[in-house]
Amino acid sequence: MKLFHKIFLCFVVIFGITFQVAGYFLINFAYGNAIEQEKKIAIQDFQYNRYILQSVLYSEPELFSKEKDEVAGILTNFTVPVSVYGVDQTYNISNMAVLPEGIEWNEEEDDKVSFQIYEKQGQNYIFVYDYVRQGKNEMYLATQTNISAVIEKQKHMIAYFQRIYIVILCISFPIIFLLTKALTASLKKVGEASRRIAQGNYSRRICTEGRDEIDELASDFNQMAEQVEEKMAQLSDMARQKEDFAANFAHELKTPLTSVIGYADMLYQRDLPREEVKSAAGYILEEGMRLESLSLKLMDLFVLDKHDFCLEKMSVEEIFANMRQGLEPMCEKHNVMLHLEMEESHIRADFDLLKTMLLNLADNAIKAGCKDLWISGGKNNDYYQIEIKDNGKGIPQKELGRITEAFYMVDKSRARKQHGAGLGLALVSKIVEVHGAKMEIGSDGKTGTAVRIVFCLAEGGRDE
Repeated sequence: MKLFHKIFLCFVVIFGITFQVAGYFLINFAYGNAIEQEKKIAIQDFQYNRYILQSVLYSEPELFSKEKDEVAGILTNFTVPVSVYGVDQTYNISNMAVLPEGIEWNEEEDDKVSFQIYEKQGQNYIFVYDYVRQGKNEMYLATQTNISAVIEKQKHMIAYFQRIYIVILCISFPIIFLLTKALTASLKKVGEASRRIAQGNYSRRICTEGRDEIDELASDFNQMAEQVEEKMAQLSDMARQKEDFAANFAHELKTPLTSVIGYADMLYQRDLPREEVKSAAGYILEEGMRLESLSLKLMDLFVLDKHDFCLEKMSVEEIFANMRQGLEPMCEKHNVMLHLEMEESHIRADFDLLKTMLLNLADNAIKAGCKDLWISGGKNNDYYQIEIKDNGKGIPQKELGRITEAFYMVDKSRARKQHGAGLGLALVSKIVEVHGAKMEIGSDGKTGTAVRIVFCLAEGGRDE
């Protein structure tokens, strides 16, 4: 059963039961008040007629010693039908249409009259009775009040109420239907949106106007859809990167291996002049070095993905004093001027990873044909920023978003000639992530590249 039908039926049942119960209590309250009024009137009539009987007995003390026909003449003095019984509860005289039955007579004179509601022959009566003493005369007096009109009125009220109930229920059905539809409209929109998402359409959103719980649900669903859309975009991007990675990796292996196998086969099967042998061996050596570099960097990437590293508090000056020994020979070999200026502080780092990162960045700068390489570091509040800047060829703006992808190369021909495989910045990005740092790469594609890496200062690394 759908939620719409459940809410609709619940409204109908609750409304129907509530209206019936309210009508039941209202009619019974009105009936109770009417009966109480009739009781009061019946008791007043009884008291008045008891006074009449006592007055008659006062004037004629021997009245009930006469024949019944003579005694019956006093019945015309009473205002309501009455019955008179002896103390032995035997019937004397009466002008009632229906005589009461099962009356429990009480001889105590406590001024407490008794009454009984009785139905017979389709009529309803209130009998009021009590013990009466006047001089030597003792008897019981009962009066009769017809309350059939009150009962009939109650029956008419019940029938009238049922007609009103049916009319109101018929009117309320469309109103309840519209209210239920309004309540479930937002839920229906959520359901439609979820089906769209299931079909792969992540861009549609639910329009929300109110501030009730259902609209909040719709708003939360919109946020969820945005997150799903973002995650799907990320997954799609990751899938594309993996496909590119696999394709590039296969290409990086296939091209040099094909050439290496070809040259090796040529050297094995043919007698070549020394110059040709040297040229072929040189190509095999060059491609072998590039494959060695590729394998080492791939291994580093896999290690960074699978292991946690213990970062230790280190002095920046000590780190770069050691790194200078590796950077200076690299720069001298390619006639690059190294400018190194570091402000003393402490950061948490893994020395080997940090060294690998800086050497890769320096190697990229040198391969870009720079003449000067600036490496500087300084504190800024709770952070320490290291900047590696060069004046090489730079990176085009449109390429900046992809240069940290594995195997991505801005200039593929130049990279391969220099034994590159497009893994340097991917490795640097992983190392930055391991250190919990942030990296920003800036370049205009003409006047060099600047790489800024921001580390959190180690505890005690900030000057007080």
